[in-house]
Amino acid sequence: MDKQNTISAKSYTLVFIGLVLLTLISTGLSSLNLGYISTIIAFGLAIVSALVVLSKFMNVKLDGSFARLLLAGILALALLIFFVGFVG
Repeated sequence: MDKQNTISAKSYTLVFIGLVLLTLISTGLSSLNLGYISTIIAFGLAIVSALVVLSKFMNVKLDGSFARLLLAGILALALLIFFVGFVG
């Protein structure tokens, strides 16, 4: 039989708690008036949440060329959002 990657219930619980905390922080941040800094922090929290979901639930290994490609894509998206939202 093939070896499958199994994740324990404890690991699922910790990931769930972490994602809920990141969501609560992002929601709480929206009520503060920090200017454009709150947008940058919200994008950072969204990136962290996406990486957690990719690594734990989708079993994507973030090493080598895939990590560089992912980082380049995130950087390109961040620059696009910055130039459209703040410069334009």
